[in-house]
Amino acid sequence: MIGAQTSETRIIGIYGMGGIGKTTIAKIIYNRLSSNFKDCCFLSNIRETSEHKGIECLQNQLISGILKLKRMDINNVDEGIETIKNKLSTKRVLLLLDDVEGQDHMNALIGNHDWFGKGSKIIITTRKKDILSVSKVDCSDELKCMDPNQSLKLFSKHAFRRDSPLDEYIDQSKRAIGIAGGLPLALEVMGSFLSRKDKKMWDATLKMLESVPHHDVQKKLKISYDALDDRQKHIFLDIACFFIGYNKDIVVHFWDENKFPEEAMEVLQNMSLIKIEEDDRVGNDLLPFIKRNRVWMHDQLRDLGREIVRQESKMKIEKQSRVWDPKEALDLLRRPKVKSPMQ
Repeated sequence: MIGAQTSETRIIGIYGMGGIGKTTIAKIIYNRLSSNFKDCCFLSNIRETSEHKGIECLQNQLISGILKLKRMDINNVDEGIETIKNKLSTKRVLLLLDDVEGQDHMNALIGNHDWFGKGSKIIITTRKKDILSVSKVDCSDELKCMDPNQSLKLFSKHAFRRDSPLDEYIDQSKRAIGIAGGLPLALEVMGSFLSRKDKKMWDATLKMLESVPHHDVQKKLKISYDALDDRQKHIFLDIACFFIGYNKDIVVHFWDENKFPEEAMEVLQNMSLIKIEEDDRVGNDLLPFIKRNRVWMHDQLRDLGREIVRQESKMKIEKQSRVWDPKEALDLLRRPKVKSPMQ
């Protein structure tokens, strides 16, 4: 995608849920290409830096990094844009923008292809798919979860410092990668966590991790949750507790119209918090219809949502706003408020 062997200026994007390995992959590409570029710059943690220090700080880092200066005095975003266009338009650069959060970051840091010299290569990582849905981005790719073989290898590297589990840990290791669901961050954290425990504690620890993600994994995943507004958080938690596996066109009728559920679900999709699985199999009864356009959520995100509900109630079931129960979920979908498939 990045066209390493071409003289074109290319802008590519990598998107996906938190902990999926976007930054890791982008760094590998960046490091492999860096020897072919005189001018390189890696802007890390753009979302966080922008929140605490402003976009001007990022523009300063970019300009001084490429021009090899100790300091630039950019006082506002517009000044930074003009400086980038004037100072870097003849520079063939390799640039990595990590964790881009909004279009304002894109507009202030890379603008268009002609802001940089011919043959420049720009890599963007983001949790938000729509950040990359602009003409300036040549192509983008969603990073997928690891398959079971890759998962077992990564988990083993952290749990046993080798590529495969010890023989006496095989069953428990397979259980662990099932819990992680192919998420690299969860595999690394769980492997390191379990490596410090006696074998007799593995089963108890795995039982806990089956319902509550490790706090390091929660912290990473919760960044996306915290970026939602209250309506979107409400719908995320409802999906985590009730609606995974159900038809999107049916479940939107569960929420009041003033929660704008269709718009909220689009935001959740855009941030890789849910997916809509296309399935054209439609039968004569309700169940096959529900299975078409099913709402899917990664197990770690599901467990995060349910843990948030538990924490909000201070762990008291009778005070929980949602108690997950498959039968209750189906009952909710069958309420009169929900339109039938034919409607």
